[in-house]
Amino acid sequence: MNDREDVPLEDLAPEVQAPPDRRRGPRFNFLTGTLALAVLALAGGFLVVNVVLMPSLTRQGEEVRVPDLTGKSEREAERALSAEDLRLSKISEQWSPDIPRGYITRQEPAPGSVVKRGRRIGVVMSLGTQGTTVPVLDGESVRRAEIMLEGAGLRRGHVARVYTDEAPRDMVVATDPPGETVVEQESAVDLLISSGPLPRRYVIPDLTGRDLAAVSRELRDEGFLVLFRQGGARLREGRVSAQEPLPGSPVAPRDSIVLYANP
Repeated sequence: MNDREDVPLEDLAPEVQAPPDRRRGPRFNFLTGTLALAVLALAGGFLVVNVVLMPSLTRQGEEVRVPDLTGKSEREAERALSAEDLRLSKISEQWSPDIPRGYITRQEPAPGSVVKRGRRIGVVMSLGTQGTTVPVLDGESVRRAEIMLEGAGLRRGHVARVYTDEAPRDMVVATDPPGETVVEQESAVDLLISSGPLPRRYVIPDLTGRDLAAVSRELRDEGFLVLFRQGGARLREGRVSAQEPLPGSPVAPRDSIVLYANP
């Protein structure tokens, strides 16, 4: 009795398709990129460790022999240590009669010791021969100065003289090196000795015909040494008949002046 045809269910309504899953594509790209970055990071880390760090660590662990640094300057020692991947460390300074100032006198570890690369090698620098202080000798006599120098472990060097009003004759005026200077023992100290004030200079006048006794007295009062001889021009007794040096000659106290006279 029912004349209606059976209609399939799918014809009753238009087909409704599910919207495409738009998140699948981007999600796939994000995951892929993350994995790629992780792979690159692992590869980079592998290269850094195996190419950079491992050789460096392996090299630092190698053992080398310590070179002999005794008698070398600081710069020479640094070059010798650098060749073995070692470093220099100054420990202290000390006096040394055998090693010049500024050179290495001792090291730790000793030469030939086996150490790891990168280690610091301690050195002691020389100050040279043990020092002493030059005594202050100004105003001392030469003999006293020699005694004081000997007591300080020094010796007298060259001696020079100078006319000066600063110190009496035969007294020390100055030293080289000056007093209170620190020098090596057995060093020579030069002395400058006073010859007293600068002598007065004169030009001797013509004394011929003057009274012999009066002239000789005046010359002695000025510090001249007066000598007498016979000869010269025939003048009255007691008169200067000739002289040496001749009139107009330069003379100074302590010079000798010869006066001639006839009996």
